This record gives sequence, C-alpha cells and structure tokens, in this order.
Amino acid sequence: MASGPGFCVSEVEYAPRWRQPPHAHESTGVTLVLAGGFRETACGREESATSLSVVVKPAGLVHADEIGADGARTVLVEIEDPELLPRNLGPWRWLHAGPGVRPLLALAAALRGEARPLEDTVLDLLAEVSDRASPAPRDPPPWLRRAREALDDADPVTARVRDLAGQFDVHPVSLTRAFRRHFGIPVTAYRRRVRLRRAAARLAGDARELTRIAYSAGFADHAHMCREFRAATGYTPSELRAIAQPR
Repeated sequence: MASGPGFCVSEVEYAPRWRQPPHAHESTGVTLVLAGGFRETACGREESATSLSVVVKPAGLVHADEIGADGARTVLVEIEDPELLPRNLGPWRWLHAGPGVRPLLALAAALRGEARPLEDTVLDLLAEVSDRASPAPRDPPPWLRRAREALDDADPVTARVRDLAGQFDVHPVSLTRAFRRHFGIPVTAYRRRVRLRRAAARLAGDARELTRIAYSAGFADHAHMCREFRAATGYTPSELRAIAQPR
C-alpha cells in the first residue's frame, strides 16, 4: 500500500468464486483488474470485468460483486479527500482497455518498487477518466448490450460489423452509430480492445511463450502484440506479465 495527500493506492486480491453482497464505500474509488475477473452489479445493471478493465465507483454507490473461478487481483485508488475529485468524474461505469489503464498500471508498478510520482500519477488518472465522462442519452437497448457481449466472445480478427448487425436485424450503420453513442467508442476500436484484454488475461494466468499468446489472441506476431500493448498501456507484454503476478 502507498498513500499521498488525500488518496491511497493498494493492491487487492480476491479468492476464487467469492461473493460480496450489496455494499457501499465511503470513498470514491478507481480500480484496474490486473488478473482474473468478476461480475459487478450496480444501478440495475451487470458488468463483466477482466484484465485491463477499469471501474469508476463513486462514494456511496451500492454494488455487489461475484469473483470468477480464477480469483482476481486489482490495483485500487481510493480518493479520501473529496476536493481532489473533478466535477465531471461521472457515474459508475466500466472502461475496458481504455481510459485509466496507463496511470493505473504505473501505480501498480510503483507498489512494486518502480520510482513514480504518486500524486501526479493519481491526478493524471482522475483527469483521464473524467475527461471521457459523457453519459449516454439513455441506457443502451437490450439488443445493443447483447451485440457488445457478442463482440466480447467473437474472434476479434474475423468479426465483421455487417455480420454482427445481421445477428440483431439492424443496419450496420445503425449499429455503428448506436454503439458509439451509448458506449463512447467505435465498434472497430472496441474490437481492438477485446483483443488486448484477451491477451492480457492470458499473460496474467498463462506461462506460455509470448509468441504463442500473440497468435492465440489474434495478433499477427509477437512484435505486433508488443506495439499494441506499448501504445495502449505504456508497457510491453512481458512487463505487464510481471506487474500482474502476485507480489
């Protein structure tokens, strides 16, 4: 654990299949999943979290969690001083392999001894996740949620927007427009993030060679995976694997 003026950073590990009943925290928190995964329920919705998933959780939010079969390891930033919080931090939401990943990985590395300016990195984190806090005009319709779940399960290399739209009997342009409006990201960019999350999960829990993981996750080769990971997280796959391991 490490702390600074108005905040605390810690690594938290959860046992496999542990269930946490509805509860709330006094402080606002931002969490990154390093390894494993779980399902979280809040505001009448359920979200699935895996490696490189980030959650923004306002103070007082009632939520429940169910840890997956492999357990979960996370890095948590608790904001103890409300004056640190930007006004546009936004509501409870999950950001998958996108905003917040870089500074949270840097904080996880700092817990393991890497020299980092903690306060500046926490401020970077809050700026990054709040700048993109733009609530959708309404909750996504059920078909659009199912479409996103289908993307999570599909092969990110061969998945086509046209085929996905056909599954739900909508026009491809309508799917693309609705996806961006409700989830804040184009379908194609989300598909790339699915590939990153899939590879990150395998890096954290699989001892296979990096080249084999790259191919299995849909990258052209090891170098391609390295470029994508460094661009998205600031770390190479081998560095990310080291951060995701138990201390």
